[in-house]
Amino acid sequence: MEFEKLISDFAERHSVPNLAAENNAAALEVDGIVVTLVTAGDALSVSAEIGEPPSEGRAEFAELMLEANLQSGAFFAKEPESGAYVLVRRLQLPALDAESFDTALEELVNLSETWRRLLADFRPVAKAAAERTEGAPQFGANGFVQV
Repeated sequence: MEFEKLISDFAERHSVPNLAAENNAAALEVDGIVVTLVTAGDALSVSAEIGEPPSEGRAEFAELMLEANLQSGAFFAKEPESGAYVLVRRLQLPALDAESFDTALEELVNLSETWRRLLADFRPVAKAAAERTEGAPQFGANGFVQV
């Protein structure tokens, strides 16, 4: 389906005022999550910001996201300007109709909500773990790292 038609049909079906494709891009808010749609040729990238990297445990959280890249049908990236984590899904415009577009959008928003909660919950856990190990010996009697 043509990008402009996909967006105008979506706006009409869901009564979204002022939603239009401009310069091969569009943005809309779904359940408090801003979803950005950008097209190039037959490819459509649909992305949603999930949040800022955690100040503690950043590497551990990044590992979780890398593992999830293989399982979710979407992938994670880091927005170069803001540094925020973004969830991205690539779709093929010719394969989309109204129903498949709505489904793909809903899946991305649901997955984004899940990762936003994980990121929000991860911060206190990482901070508490750091506080527990502060000043504690790095290695235990058995030679393993204590956590």
